[in-house]
Amino acid sequence: MKKNQTTIGRRGLLAAGTLLPPALAMPALSTPALAQGAWRASHAVRIIVPFPPGGATDMLARLVASGLGESLGQSLVVENRPGANGVVATQALLNSPADGHALILATADTHTVLPAANPRLPYKVADFVPVSGMASVVFALAVRPGLPAANVGQFVELARSARQPLTYASYGYASVSHAAGEMFRAAIGAEMTHVPYLGAGPGVLAVTADQVDMMMVPVAVANPQRSRLKMLAVANAERFALVPDVPTLREQGFDLTADAWIGLLGAPGTPRHVAEAIHAAVSRVQQTDSFQQTLRTNGFSSLGLDPARFASFLAAESERWGQVVRRGNIRVES
Repeated sequence: MKKNQTTIGRRGLLAAGTLLPPALAMPALSTPALAQGAWRASHAVRIIVPFPPGGATDMLARLVASGLGESLGQSLVVENRPGANGVVATQALLNSPADGHALILATADTHTVLPAANPRLPYKVADFVPVSGMASVVFALAVRPGLPAANVGQFVELARSARQPLTYASYGYASVSHAAGEMFRAAIGAEMTHVPYLGAGPGVLAVTADQVDMMMVPVAVANPQRSRLKMLAVANAERFALVPDVPTLREQGFDLTADAWIGLLGAPGTPRHVAEAIHAAVSRVQQTDSFQQTLRTNGFSSLGLDPARFASFLAAESERWGQVVRRGNIRVES
């Protein structure tokens, strides 16, 4: 077994404590009908994760895998394939049979924003088969402690009147964090300078150290630093249970939502009934209280989208973030 592979059995962790292909473009079956479907895995199923072990996406993959094994009748292997902003992991899926035994835990970073910024990717995201839209990462607008702004309105006044453009951090160029920062900058009509960091942690630390003015960052990353930064808003449609005292951007006059989806995609050509059977198994895991509690405490909100609805969602997300990327001139030349 490879160094970054972890096999999770049927009980696993629980015991331990963007377009729809024509074959899927039809209404999904109900969950009871799916439960009676004929497809079951014939050998171990791989969930390829485009990030190193230990992060929030990796945690989500392992949590799902721990419950999926029992439903699919096989062990689940979480395979970490970091590199090139998800390209390495995606190519690994392309080299796998289209039979449901290999999936990728894709994200808005790897399969929405990056493809919009880099049209030269060696694959088309639209070719992959939507399986299950699982969760979204809730983002917050965080500012440095020394900035004289107690709310979004005051920050906007500063940004518009500053002699030198304020700065905004991101956890990487052509990431959701970058695009969300650009979305906010455009919404308030102010000049700001982007400062990319290699990860959310370093970016937040730069904010806490007064080295950069603002960052659009996952709530779960910013929240542990609440005593060292100011969280002015959540970029969500409604207040988030993890930080119920923080108002939304909409409440403060800016109708802006910036979140990052996470879900399972199958290899191009994966049959519709296979995708639906896997989604049904994922749905059963997601409906457990323990899974929902883990989502909330780690800064996720639940999606629960079947293949058909996930396909429509991905198409809308590609258009939404694509506009931000194009207007912000976010380009990856490779």
